[in-house]
Amino acid sequence: QATDGFIGGTVALYSVSVILLDFESQISVNVPAWPFFVILVDVLLVLECPMRTTFTVVATCLLWLLVLMFEDAFRFGFYDIEGTPNQSYRRGVCDCEKLPCSSSVGLSTMNFVTQCFIFVFDFICTRGFAAAVLEEKNRILASIQTANLIAESLSR
Repeated sequence: QATDGFIGGTVALYSVSVILLDFESQISVNVPAWPFFVILVDVLLVLECPMRTTFTVVATCLLWLLVLMFEDAFRFGFYDIEGTPNQSYRRGVCDCEKLPCSSSVGLSTMNFVTQCFIFVFDFICTRGFAAAVLEEKNRILASIQTANLIAESLSR
């Protein structure tokens, strides 16, 4: 139980860190950091962490991508919370009066759907891999226990 609390706290801290890093990268037109959620989910699945923790991270990432999509399409001011750094760089990237420029709703939706597809596809593939590894591990442990029972029976 103590391990679950530690893992939960670490996952929460990692998730908040990824969101803050991605927020900074979004407003400064740098490489997005949300793909680090993919790595976190993969690690949680392979390490057999509680599924509620894994699903919480998946839901957090999808919610974050949704917020980014709405900001990208409607520019409700989320990117302006911290100001708008890299003004000179942004001028070369987009040509609009108020930076950062908004995208069309269709383009923002397509980007959101593509990102979600990549994230969920990776989740499904990794979950299948982790389940197969766990099954194989259990099969090997059962074989070892059976071999121990046979060895004990023969030694009597």
